[in-house]
Amino acid sequence: MDEKHGYEIEQILQEMRADYWRNLEVEEEGAGAVATEYLVVRCGNIRYGLPAANCREVLKLPRLVHVPRLPEHLCGIFSLRGEIVAVTDMCPLLGLGPQSVRDDFRLVVVEVGALKTALLVEVVEGLSGVDEEQVEALAEGAGAGARDLIYGKFVENEDVLVLVDLGGLMARPEMVVDQKQQDESNS
Repeated sequence: MDEKHGYEIEQILQEMRADYWRNLEVEEEGAGAVATEYLVVRCGNIRYGLPAANCREVLKLPRLVHVPRLPEHLCGIFSLRGEIVAVTDMCPLLGLGPQSVRDDFRLVVVEVGALKTALLVEVVEGLSGVDEEQVEALAEGAGAGARDLIYGKFVENEDVLVLVDLGGLMARPEMVVDQKQQDESNS
């Protein structure tokens, strides 16, 4: 190349090095912030976050088939594309008392491992990313009786989002209906 149109190779290499180190610093600053997506739902006046990775779909409330002698948190069953799914009211499990079901309620179909249920919620607000470093533990005495169902809380602009541990919810003994035990108690 002639000198009139030559490149300042040394200057270009220095700029490339500076860009490289600047980009590494930006990545390191953002590396600590691990955001997890939560589906924000509401039951009463409380906002709950359900891990979006476990949420399969949101449905309008279908016609439910009520089954006699089920615990109060199981509202009934319905057919989801040929599969029978139980509807679970989260409120009694969280110590809030059962909800009066209205037509505008929604079902959030959740799946943890091989277990699947549809959670009855009042409102589905949408998805929200939560920085895991900003999740706080519940205060002592808060959520008594349901502490094993709560992962923590996330506070943003005075809005509190209570994060639900779906693994803990699905592992509860109340979530499994044992037909043999019911048959034996009826004998």
